[in-house]
Amino acid sequence: MNDRPPDAEVAPAPYPRRAYGWYVVFLLIVAYIVAFIDRGILALLVQPIKEDLGLSDVQMSWLMGPAFGIFYATLGIPIAVLADRHSRRNIIVIGVALWSLATAACGLARNYAGLFLARMMVGVGEATLSPCAYSIIPDYFPRQAALKAVGLYTMGQSIGAGIAFLLGGQVVLMVTQASGVDWPLVGTLKPWQMTFIVVGLPGLVLALLMLTIREPVRRGYLNQARSASGPARPVSETFRFLAGRWKTFGALFLGNSVVTTIGYSYFWLPSVFQRTWDVDAAQAGIYYGSVLATCGPLGVITGSKLSEYLYQRGKLDAPYTVFAFSIVGTLPFAIAMPLAGSALVAVALLAPAIFGLAVASATSSAAMVHVAPAEFRAQVSAIYLLVISLIGLFVGPPSVAMLTDYFFKDEMMIRYSLLVVTVVIGALGLTILLMGRSHYRASAKEAEGWHEK
Repeated sequence: MNDRPPDAEVAPAPYPRRAYGWYVVFLLIVAYIVAFIDRGILALLVQPIKEDLGLSDVQMSWLMGPAFGIFYATLGIPIAVLADRHSRRNIIVIGVALWSLATAACGLARNYAGLFLARMMVGVGEATLSPCAYSIIPDYFPRQAALKAVGLYTMGQSIGAGIAFLLGGQVVLMVTQASGVDWPLVGTLKPWQMTFIVVGLPGLVLALLMLTIREPVRRGYLNQARSASGPARPVSETFRFLAGRWKTFGALFLGNSVVTTIGYSYFWLPSVFQRTWDVDAAQAGIYYGSVLATCGPLGVITGSKLSEYLYQRGKLDAPYTVFAFSIVGTLPFAIAMPLAGSALVAVALLAPAIFGLAVASATSSAAMVHVAPAEFRAQVSAIYLLVISLIGLFVGPPSVAMLTDYFFKDEMMIRYSLLVVTVVIGALGLTILLMGRSHYRASAKEAEGWHEK
């Protein structure tokens, strides 16, 4: 029984040393990079896998999106419930080890079913990372610095995607130079299979490094008298919290689905470059990877800095405002890019599109954390990831492939499929974001009362 009077003040525990907090953020960024490499390397191996296993664009799209996404999205909520009750560090360690082994297992697949199953297990492992990261990062920093830290964490996605395509481009060169490698017990492995193994196994080293993270004190509760050792809130309370602010979180969740849908549909960009502008796979990987690895992090840093700048000057809805207007600036370039007359013009248009999507990705995540209290933060993060991942993975790659295979009925028309997806999804998402701005502003004002100044 708690004898503390209801109005008793609870002395806040000191934050960890700032340097240590940034060390944790660095490790989480590295984990995000590794996750996206393992998730995205498939996009540059489309052609050799299609030829080896006899697959269509639609079948490949199911490996890119739904096979990975079905558990990546749906397991987020139960994992977040565990994160609200148990060590977030330990959950991340298990997840990193699992997705690394599953990525390597993709290289052992001999048929479509085996590759599909391995991709599903990659999704299971990666489902652990972001709910725990979004929950744990704000507990290392005061509120203002936490906005920057969460934004920088999302930078791992852009860097990881860039490295995945740059690395994949070099691997495609190996495909033309090697016929296969004989391994004991498993037999002959083709270059695309070796790629998965070489990319996946180093993640086990990262899992060991994650053991150096210490679990921090949880902060930012709705009820400041409640300690982190108290009973965890059930999922039903999280849904009640969201339902009471559905206009705010609905705008955030559906608005960021624009970013994930366009981003995941870009898994087809190497194929667009190959089929439209006759660029070989290796060069397509270099083009796309270079843009992602440079413009992506620059966008994340810009978005985070701008949100922090506006918040310091009293704009409580700073991350949401930056998020919404970044989409406004991104769509013209994203729409024009597939219509480019040459590969170099396409790359020039792709650069500002990726920059804008990165600004949006960083600030949308920060905007979500900004209005989620500590006792619900991991679960809200998981529901957020559930929505944006299901929409992004199940709409992005499959819709491009289905338009190409079933509507245009010509794989050379893939750039127009990408254009249609960008226009339709972009217009819907932008409308939702602009309608939700006033509701987010009210939620941000409410959230100020939950945090230590």
